Amino acid sequence: MRTQTAQVPHLGGITLSYRATQYDASKPTLVLLHSFMSSSSLYKAQFESQSVTSTANLIAIDLLGHGGTRINSGVEQFTYWDSALMALQLLDQLKIDKFFALGTSQGGWVVTRLALLAPSRVNRPY
Repeated sequence: MRTQTAQVPHLGGITLSYRATQYDASKPTLVLLHSFMSSSSLYKAQFESQSVTSTANLIAIDLLGHGGTRINSGVEQFTYWDSALMALQLLDQLKIDKFFALGTSQGGWVVTRLALLAPSRVNRPY
């Protein structure tokens, strides 16, 4: 799955790199956030799995400092909160209101912040 880019306004402007399956409104959406020193390519197997993609929309986001995601304003310091806000801005652009979120290692910290920033948007599996 090729990466795509989007421009989001956080931190004065970010070119955000992500991978996504073709959106189908009848399926739930799963946002995938990778571990430290990795990228959205960590989830290649899930994107290639027919059993996964037939049941859910997938969006894997390159977190700040990883993959193809770049801050355009010259800001050099950022936090997990910034990665979470950036992800929410992408989801706003894609018009995805509700989603499940999965994070591996560092991505788990960002998922926690997504849930704190937008609790009504993050679906709970129970």
